[in-house]
Amino acid sequence: MATIQEALLIAFDLHQDRRFDEADAIYRQILDAVPGHVMALHLRGILLGQSGRLEEGCDLIRQAIAGDGTQPDFHNNLAGLLEALGRSGEALESMVRAAVLDPDRAVQLNDFAMRSLNAGRTGEAAQALRVAAGLHPLSIELRCNLAVALAADGQFAAAATERRIALLLAPDAAEMLRLLGEYLLQADGQAPDGEAASTLRRALILDPLHHGIWNGVGRLHMEAGRLTEACRAYESGLAVDPSAAELWNNRSNVLKGRDDLETALAGQRRAAALQPDEAGIHNNLGDALLLAGQPEDALAHAQAALALAPQLGDARLLRAAALLTLGRFEQGWAAWEDRWTVPPWLLAAGRFPQPAWTGQPLGGNRLLIWGEQGIGDEIQFASLLPLLVQAGVSCVLECEPRLVPLFARSLPEVEVVARGWPPDPSLTRTGAADPDRAPIAAQIPVGSLPRLLADAGGVPRSAAPYLLADPARVSGLRAAIPAGTLAVGIAWHTTNPKHGRSRNIPLRVLAHALHRPGVRLVVLQYGDWTQEIAALTAEGIDIGGLPGLDPWSDLDGLAAAVAAVDLVVSIDNITVHLAGALGRPTCALLPHAAEWRWLRDRTDTPWYPTVTLCRQQAPKDWSVPLWLARQRLDELAGG
Repeated sequence: MATIQEALLIAFDLHQDRRFDEADAIYRQILDAVPGHVMALHLRGILLGQSGRLEEGCDLIRQAIAGDGTQPDFHNNLAGLLEALGRSGEALESMVRAAVLDPDRAVQLNDFAMRSLNAGRTGEAAQALRVAAGLHPLSIELRCNLAVALAADGQFAAAATERRIALLLAPDAAEMLRLLGEYLLQADGQAPDGEAASTLRRALILDPLHHGIWNGVGRLHMEAGRLTEACRAYESGLAVDPSAAELWNNRSNVLKGRDDLETALAGQRRAAALQPDEAGIHNNLGDALLLAGQPEDALAHAQAALALAPQLGDARLLRAAALLTLGRFEQGWAAWEDRWTVPPWLLAAGRFPQPAWTGQPLGGNRLLIWGEQGIGDEIQFASLLPLLVQAGVSCVLECEPRLVPLFARSLPEVEVVARGWPPDPSLTRTGAADPDRAPIAAQIPVGSLPRLLADAGGVPRSAAPYLLADPARVSGLRAAIPAGTLAVGIAWHTTNPKHGRSRNIPLRVLAHALHRPGVRLVVLQYGDWTQEIAALTAEGIDIGGLPGLDPWSDLDGLAAAVAAVDLVVSIDNITVHLAGALGRPTCALLPHAAEWRWLRDRTDTPWYPTVTLCRQQAPKDWSVPLWLARQRLDELAGG
């Protein structure tokens, strides 16, 4: 008959071979013979945790700790099960006990802190790293990580102290200075003349042939918006080490920002070939492919990234955008819900305490719909609210304050509230505080409505035209346009940081394409374009703004101006959404790889029946869209 120790070894071997049932039978036999055998309790607890019985596993390991609390493995493994249960605070306590017993366990504290930081639990991350740094006070990595966690938690003075300590520990170590510089960037996003810049410059002086330092310098310039300098830094690093996949990847990201997609794609493919198992590189390559108008290939790389890192939020969003671009709506709308894992959506998640609406009856209570993303998105998705009203749903809409007058007039059955941070208290009450009004029983972001209200197969629905401009302002603005002229409202510029370069058209090019006798070009574009407009007027082009109109701050006025013109010709910006939602004849000038909402290979859109999509046939070539817009203008003029 085997001894207890021999039986334990046999069970452990079976456990290691993942023959869980056989191992568990022996563990139970040992515990029947010796109920308090701490190692059997510990090992069976781990086995139960691996089998999905996490609570039972925790109970057994706690019994083992009660029998012998000096074993760091016991505390560490209990921490793993507690973290899997989502009880991160208790997990941290167990990890700390393990690290106190064995300071080498500080690496587990560091790993836990990084997971907590990524999950937004900044206080837990800082607490774990304080303990780890206390156990290893000379560790530069722990000091740097602690500085990042403290800064993320808003403890900026404490973070600065940790940075100074790290600098004192490694005044002349180029690699450590590089790490510190990158940590400073992550913590502060500082401008190039800040502490991160000086730290990276010192590192570069010490080791100018270190490609990683050049990478840090490139990131420094990129985050400051200095794309040319960033590209040069990445290229300097590649001159040192052409096999550095991260540098190819980062350089390509800069080139995307400069609208040099062809070169960006070549570099991104080089990065993927050098590092095929890096999820971030697949994601960035997919993003470049989507910008280049290749959604099928973009989808393939998004899925490759998710196979490597299932929780990568950017890849999940890329997958959703590719599916929607391809018109695979049912999958696309479901995938679109993953947007809450990435900024800027992440910052707005959880604003309201009411349960999410999934289409269930509300029993006469109200539904809160809240705007998200940009103003154009709010206008686009609000086109579904009349469908809810028709279905008898009592709606409250929280929206961008500039949209309140327009939405309140256009959606009289909907209560419209200006968005605030924090939200208006009337929107966060879960009980019936006002006896004259039904409580808000559920909430939903406006961008989630298409998933619930789409036609068969997820095809988008819309009640457009649904907006109503102020009739008095429309009459007044129309009166400012010379009688007998055809008024064409134009917009040509967006400040969108990612898509602006591919969408924007020079005003001079647009104006010359639409100029013809009897046509007044009406400026609907925000911003100060006084000099450009004056120069065109001097050339004999009839172009001008409307009196008292500020297209940026006065969206109700902009809607009235759109309603006052005969035709709208605009790039993909808010003007197109307003014109479509108002039911005005519109030519939307779209880049070769238009955003997902415009689908592809079609001239119409399910969102706005009166909008014609005029697409580039090749990147950066506006000749076809402008020809189509001119053709539409000629049709109107002839009529």
